[in-house]
Amino acid sequence: MNKIFLYLYPIEEYTKMFLFSNDEIYDNFGIEKPLPILNDCIEKRYRSKGYQIVFVLYPNKKMFGIRPKEKDKIIYTDIAFEDNNAYDENGKEKINFTPKYLNVSTLLSKLGQIDELVLGGYHSTDCVKRVGEEAIILGIDTTVDLDLTDLFFSLYKVKDYFNIDGYSPERYKEY
Repeated sequence: MNKIFLYLYPIEEYTKMFLFSNDEIYDNFGIEKPLPILNDCIEKRYRSKGYQIVFVLYPNKKMFGIRPKEKDKIIYTDIAFEDNNAYDENGKEKINFTPKYLNVSTLLSKLGQIDELVLGGYHSTDCVKRVGEEAIILGIDTTVDLDLTDLFFSLYKVKDYFNIDGYSPERYKEY
């Protein structure tokens, strides 16, 4: 059985939007740093349970905040980061910008035969959702682990909800 955990876009530009600008803030307020927890979640929820871990990156970007393992796979989109970013290299908003989206069918075909697909990464209501919808249309058993999308950075701090070892859609719905 080919089980895949697919994590979209672990790049610096997206990840840093959710991090404190100074690591001392975590210590000063007694907040656990999120990235070690995120890595532990991927390990405990998926890698240790036989899932192939696959990260999706833009061809011109490096992975940030994730510690890939030797057996993990990295695949690249058919678009550049700049094609999907509303801001230019100087941080100015592009005028009349329309984002390009990756070809989801091409992306999924790079994974080969998939019996079970779990999605995480950035952005839960856009890219992650698009990939999930296409996978379902293709008949792939698909789940979005909302805990491991951009929502992670709020959820991991909620001790009576967050479980590093597993995701429960029912529990998320109750929460």
